[in-house]
Parts: sequence; C-alpha cells; structure tokens
Amino acid sequence: MSDWQIVIQRLARRYLEKLTLANRERIINDLTILQTNPESLDFKPLKGRSDWRLRVGDYRVLVRVDRENKVFVVTRIGSRGDIYEK
Repeated sequence: MSDWQIVIQRLARRYLEKLTLANRERIINDLTILQTNPESLDFKPLKGRSDWRLRVGDYRVLVRVDRENKVFVVTRIGSRGDIYEK
C-alpha cells in the first residue's frame, strides 16, 4: 500500500456522483492506481498551471500534487471540452 492519499474536493465529488456507475468506477479505479503507480497512467503536468491532469477516457481529472504531505488533491472532474476553463 502507498503512503499517498487521495482527497476529492466538494466540486469534484459532486460531478463524480452525477456520472454513470461505469464512468465513476473507472475514475475511482484510476485514482487508486495513481496512489501506487502514477507512471502507468496518462498523468501529466499542465502547462502554465500548477495542476496535473489525469485522462480517463473522455474525462479529465485535475489534480494538485502535495509532495510534502504525500497527497493528491482532486480539484475538478469534467469532460475534455470544458474542464480547462476557469
């Protein structure tokens, strides 16, 4: 088991709850993999921002990485078309 934790902020959690069960499970599964083996996923830093993005099918998961406390903070989840808008 990894020392890294996943924290899902309220806005991201609400979006996740509205997804179909299959999409929700797929995102949660990839977040679990992220804790132990982030190199195996499509997990990249965003240019011009401090966030990282995790690609899960048609969805993007924006993550803030706190290396000091070993925490991945999920800030937003959404479709590729509108996730990067602020």
